[in-house]
Parts: sequence; C-alpha cells; structure tokens
Amino acid sequence: MTQQPHGSAGYDTDSFAEIAPRSHGLHADRIDSWAAETNQTIATQIRNWRNARGLSAQQLSERCTSLGHPIPRNIIANIETGRRGSITVPEAIVIAMALNVPPILLIYPVGKELAVRTSPRQDCGTFYAARWFMGDTRPTPDMAGLDEPDDYKSAILEWESARDIVQTYQRHGTLVRRYRYVREDVMAQLTRMADPSATDEEPEVRRIHKRRTDVLVSNLSRAGEALRNHRALMQKLNLALPALPPDIELTDDPTVYEEDPS
Repeated sequence: MTQQPHGSAGYDTDSFAEIAPRSHGLHADRIDSWAAETNQTIATQIRNWRNARGLSAQQLSERCTSLGHPIPRNIIANIETGRRGSITVPEAIVIAMALNVPPILLIYPVGKELAVRTSPRQDCGTFYAARWFMGDTRPTPDMAGLDEPDDYKSAILEWESARDIVQTYQRHGTLVRRYRYVREDVMAQLTRMADPSATDEEPEVRRIHKRRTDVLVSNLSRAGEALRNHRALMQKLNLALPALPPDIELTDDPTVYEEDPS
C-alpha cells in the first residue's frame, strides 16, 4: 500500500495521485520553510546523483565547465552541504546536464521520495508533482492558489490552453517519427522489388508485392499530409515552426490547413 503524504490525503480525479489538504493559514515562516525544503531537495539529489555516477565534486565541476557554464568545486560542495542555501536555475540545468539526469529529478525525486511539498501549503505525491511540472496532469486548487470552485474551473481552462502548446510539439514529433517509419517500409519494399528472389518472380507473388507497395506508398502519402497539416496548424496558431530533420523533405504551405483525422 502506498504511503500517504503528510496529513489526510484525498485523490485528484485526473490522476488518482494522493493530495494532502491545505494547512490553515499561510504564514511567512511556512513560505520560507518551503523554499528551504525545495533548495535542500535539489542539493540532496545533486549529491545523490553525483555519488551514483561515481564523480567527485571536482569532476562534476569540470563537466560543468566543459558544458560552458563553470561552477567551481567549492560552490558545488557548498550547495550539497547546505552552506549555500539556494541554487540558480542555470546552475540546476547545467548540473543536471553534467550528471546526465533529467532536471525534473533534481526538483521532484521520483522513486526516492513518495511525497513532496509542491507549494507552501500543500504536499502531494512526488510523481504527481513531476507530471504537473511536465504538463501531463492538472494542478490542484492549492497549486493554482485558488479557493472558489468557479475560479478553479477557469484556472484549469487557462492551464490546459498553455499545456496544449507542449502537446502540439509532442504531436509534431510523433508525426515525424511516423513518417520515417512508413518511409522505411516503402524503401524496404521497393528494394525487394528491384532485386526480387526467384519466388518473388512468380506472378501471384508479384501481384501481392504490387498491392503491398501501393498500400505502403498510400500510407506514406497520408503520413506526409498529416505532418504537413499539423505544421500548417502550428503556423495558424503562431507557434514557432520546428525545423524538419534533413532527411525529411516536405514543403510547408501556410495557406492550407485540414484537420488531421487521426
């Protein structure tokens, strides 16, 4: 049975993650302690991951320097021991790069802690917090800083509108991968037809390969059209258009947009 976060936990209907209820009152000392706890969590995870990678503080410092953002060994040591009570966003990012760890795991240690404080007045499951951070699940009312149900509904609409941006780029990556997979199937089929085996030369087998080729070419056309349409949608939404990989040659037409049925 999963351990409960601090307090009597409830359940968020979007993810069934355990959510601890708010505390009564929001005082400066609780805000300060939350900030200190967050910084301490990051410091602890930096030390844990550095040890897991078998790196000394000096070696981690050298990796940061090679990434273009030097962080002296003594600064890393001071962060880990708490002598330096805060860490900047650029420092956290470059240290995560140097440790070859997703930055999210420094902030929300999934697999290490069952619950974290996500705000000065709320604890929740660590994986839920990580999913919220990545845009995969909704914020709780306390995360949104709201009390009234109607206000929370409006806040969720705002959050989902912003989250849609992330999902639009995720969809683009999916369509690029789909196009590549289908194209590989087409090329493999064309290669087989260009250099047929004795069995492939039999009339019925040739007809089967011809039908398969036609289907694959049609699938490739649809995959290309889906990618093109999605890029047109991104332009329509005034989103920065990702560059296509060099091996994919598709012409963007900003005047055309059809809803992708898939």
